[in-house]
Amino acid sequence: MTVFFYVIFVGVPLVCFLYWNYFRPTSLWNGFFFLISSGMLYLSFILLLEKVNQNIALIFLFPAILVMLFLSVLGLSASIVGLFWNEKVLLKREGRSFSNLVPLIVALGLLGVQVLMLLVTFYSRNIFLTTLLGFFTATLSYLIFLFIMYGTTAILYNHFPITKKVDYIIILGAGLIDGERVTPLLASRIDRGIALYVRQKRKYGHEPTIILSGGKGSDEKISEAQAMKDYLDSLPVIIKTVYLEEQSTNTQENIKFSEKLAGVRDGISDFKDKQVVIATNNYHLLRAGKIAARLGVQARGVGSKTKLYYLPTAFIREYVGYLVMTKRKHLLFIGFFFVISLLQLIIYFIAN
Repeated sequence: MTVFFYVIFVGVPLVCFLYWNYFRPTSLWNGFFFLISSGMLYLSFILLLEKVNQNIALIFLFPAILVMLFLSVLGLSASIVGLFWNEKVLLKREGRSFSNLVPLIVALGLLGVQVLMLLVTFYSRNIFLTTLLGFFTATLSYLIFLFIMYGTTAILYNHFPITKKVDYIIILGAGLIDGERVTPLLASRIDRGIALYVRQKRKYGHEPTIILSGGKGSDEKISEAQAMKDYLDSLPVIIKTVYLEEQSTNTQENIKFSEKLAGVRDGISDFKDKQVVIATNNYHLLRAGKIAARLGVQARGVGSKTKLYYLPTAFIREYVGYLVMTKRKHLLFIGFFFVISLLQLIIYFIAN
């Protein structure tokens, strides 16, 4: 029985995680199997420790119990407070804009769910309120579950070591200052890509091709790729081969047009047999990797750091972008919850 437990409940999730992490690193199953395998390994450690000394086993188990209690009892309330606080800091440092209101919007939505819970507590006999709460709770639980999986997968994707020779490093563009100079955010992307280039040269004696990808916006004087090249020229690093992709307007075009440019310049058909790495900000890296995978490019990534106060807003936006990108399957789940809630109402009225 013990061998069966370790093989099924520890071995299988661990093998699944190793497979997804290596072959399909942008899939949310990667994060799912990581959490499952980590949890089962932790439980196995506790069970083995319990056979040696029960008191020591309880000491190691206690923190996990505290975390689970906190998340189940105060997790939603703590998230609301944290988001309101983050909104205050964000407005103070970044100013007012619609995109900077994301933490406030999410916090108000979560607060609305809590208010609905209170209403149901006082009016528990109202079948409409009870059913509505059930629908919202199911939908919210599903979205929170996805968010946890997305966040875990993003962390794993950001920290996967690059241990092979890289053929292309694609550095994704972003908005410019005064339409001609890179922002600190964009500079951090370039620095991250160049750091990988330097490591490749030092470790393997190999110099990847750098592709600076970003077109010219309507409010910009030069293309983002050209502004990135100007910044690159100011660095004390000599890059052997740099291509400027100056047509793209979004991440999908960044990948697509970079592949096309490499085909023209290097005579390759596509990136299928090439080692490609995307350099962007850490919060954006997973979605960029998922977009690349949709285009048939199995890319790895290096993410530059983002200011801590800005990270929640940026990451929530990326998560929403992921939901929009994969909206069909999520709408199916939410539609399923709605149908179940509707059936509950119908059964209730038939029974009464």
